[in-house]
Amino acid sequence: MHTDSTGYLIEELSWMQGEKFYNAGYTGKGVRIAVFDGGFEDVDTHPAFAHLFKNNQIVKTWDFTKRKENVYHGHYHGRMVLSCIAGIMDDTVHLGLAPEAQFLLARTEVKSEKHKEEVWWVQALEWADQNGADIVNSSLGYGDQLYYVKDMDGKTSRVAKGAATAAEKGILVCTAMGNEGSKKEWKVLVTPADVDKVLSVGAVHGINSIAYYSSWGPTADGRLKPNVVAPGNDLVANNHDNYSYSQGTSFATPMVTGFAACVKQMHPDYTAMQLLKEIEKSGNHYPYYDYRYGYGIPQAGYFTGEKAKPESFKLYADDQHVYLVPNDTSLKSSDKVFYKVSNNDGTIVKYGDEYFSHKEVFSLDKEDMEEGQTVHFWYDGTYKTYTFGKDNLPTPPDTDIATIWGDDYEWKADENNFYDQKHKWYSAGASLRTGFTIPAMWSPAGNIHTADRVSRSLFAVWSNTFKLAKVYALGLNLSFGSTWFAVDSAALPMAIEPVAAGYELHKKNFKVTSFDLEFYQRFYLSKSSRNRGILDMGIYGMWNTGSRLKEKFVGENGNVMLMTDERYMRPQMNKLAWGVRLRVGWEHISIYGQYRISNLLKKDIFNTDLPKIEVGVQLF
Repeated sequence: MHTDSTGYLIEELSWMQGEKFYNAGYTGKGVRIAVFDGGFEDVDTHPAFAHLFKNNQIVKTWDFTKRKENVYHGHYHGRMVLSCIAGIMDDTVHLGLAPEAQFLLARTEVKSEKHKEEVWWVQALEWADQNGADIVNSSLGYGDQLYYVKDMDGKTSRVAKGAATAAEKGILVCTAMGNEGSKKEWKVLVTPADVDKVLSVGAVHGINSIAYYSSWGPTADGRLKPNVVAPGNDLVANNHDNYSYSQGTSFATPMVTGFAACVKQMHPDYTAMQLLKEIEKSGNHYPYYDYRYGYGIPQAGYFTGEKAKPESFKLYADDQHVYLVPNDTSLKSSDKVFYKVSNNDGTIVKYGDEYFSHKEVFSLDKEDMEEGQTVHFWYDGTYKTYTFGKDNLPTPPDTDIATIWGDDYEWKADENNFYDQKHKWYSAGASLRTGFTIPAMWSPAGNIHTADRVSRSLFAVWSNTFKLAKVYALGLNLSFGSTWFAVDSAALPMAIEPVAAGYELHKKNFKVTSFDLEFYQRFYLSKSSRNRGILDMGIYGMWNTGSRLKEKFVGENGNVMLMTDERYMRPQMNKLAWGVRLRVGWEHISIYGQYRISNLLKKDIFNTDLPKIEVGVQLF
């Protein structure tokens, strides 16, 4: 988008009417912004930031993970984020709205030590406050690696408490909603976006097209989030002096941070909360709100004196429907109709949005509302409401009713009570366990294996887990399967009658079929809601249902003869056996080891007992 003879803004900034700030000379000058991230690799050498060093706009830096000033290493994410606030490509194309702001750069992230990262984040807030920050940009968030969805209440996490304190001290914290919107187990926001006084930012990929990954609101205690949304697919400073498009709420957030810096430059007297509220009011949907778009995309025209658009539609009603009829029915607008139903306390029950193109009338069935509930509409810059059982609307024009479009709309918030989905304290599932017994030369039983074979096992498992805490659970596994022991002639006397002359005994397998009941305690190796890493320690008991000896004879001409002896069925077995088991797993696979303490067979059946140690793999 061309603005004047000296520069350009990238197209996405036009969604925020960024050219109005740019043309009026608002570039964030005099506003101090602290940026928290996992590193700012190559910012000191990338040409997108040359002007920041030339004009001494980077005031201070600090790496909280190493306690050093150098932050131009670590992750590249911070470079991309900073470019969305102040980057300039080829000295001409502006990637953000605040190229003349001052900056404090703080590295607070590493790949591990998640709780420590929260501590560094809070320390960075204190450091930013001490160094005069007006705005903090944090394209970081903490969710399923540390917390449950119920913890997203603005007061549980360390960073939430720190952000609330920073807001009270007059710092506007702009933070990302998170990229969890497409995840089945965690659609909602991450902390510190759950803080009431924080400007939480979602992402769009078009003026009225929410990004599929952008996290949902509200907070766990029902407060409205996000506050606003911004372009999430943006041109950023890439490595090797290059530029490319990248997407995420990480990049929508600095777009809003640059916008906030321009507003702060215009109104230096604004407090952090005044700044937040005015940016909300500038949203292109304001005062309409829902849990995905918030108040919409901030508009610079709100601050530069743009005139309000004329009313774009009228509302009508009859006994069955509420109708939205555009004033200009010949206009095939690309705008969407946004609609929601709320209770009288403002709680959003459900909401949706549909494109209006090629439709003449939008209708909403009154069966989707209850007495006293209010339906809210936003379309093409106009916002209106209708309260069922209270408001009276005129009946629709007869000429338009024949072309009603309705009843096929899709509610987007049927899952808006996501926080009511209680944590699953009980879970169950099937798995397969397969392993081999370690030759008994390494166990007290003595070696009964032939040199060229190992024993093996295969069990089907039904697992039941009862979670008692974030990192601890009790479990029960019920298994059924068989173990095939490879034995030699010395260990097991000849059991089958001699076969025809010319055949030689090749090998023997002793098969034991069992039910296996295991009680175990589980330790989670991370606090992730997915609980991918596990350590199980258990004790198991076996009920041996039967056994069979199978012998293979090979003749001189290569013919094979198999013979089975059933003498070693239950009468020769110990019906019960027991042992201990250890299992370490990650996601869908685990490695286990077990030691059978008791014998499987009665004394004097074999010259020595069967192997007791087994290792293998369990697939979930």
